[in-house]
Amino acid sequence: MEEAIGLVAAVLGLVVAAGAAHYVRSATRDGALERNAFLGLRTRATLSSDRAWREGHLAAGPWLVAAVRGGYLAAAAAAAAALAAMAADAFLLLAWAAVAVGYAVLLALLVIGTVRADAAAKASPREGAR
Repeated sequence: MEEAIGLVAAVLGLVVAAGAAHYVRSATRDGALERNAFLGLRTRATLSSDRAWREGHLAAGPWLVAAVRGGYLAAAAAAAAALAAMAADAFLLLAWAAVAVGYAVLLALLVIGTVRADAAAKASPREGAR
């Protein structure tokens, strides 16, 4: 039973992480995510100005979309494997593997997106520069 509770918590954590990336992407695309101290791809360059923040997040958009899709897909696969594990314990390992791969993929894509955001923010013209 403890194994199932841990698995549910891990799957929910993956959904929350993918959901946060989904929110950042959607809010950026809609122009609703302003530079802030809490949520977003926060590097020295992206925090340097509103323009750098916006351009950095727009550049990271495709990587955020991939991270969201990967996170949700892995959570769904883990949930399906967990349901199958109720009938046969052999699927329990598969469920944990799906969670682990999901976190690894989500993290890797977020790191790549952050690197792209940082590069775009650094290339952004400085506000107030002529």
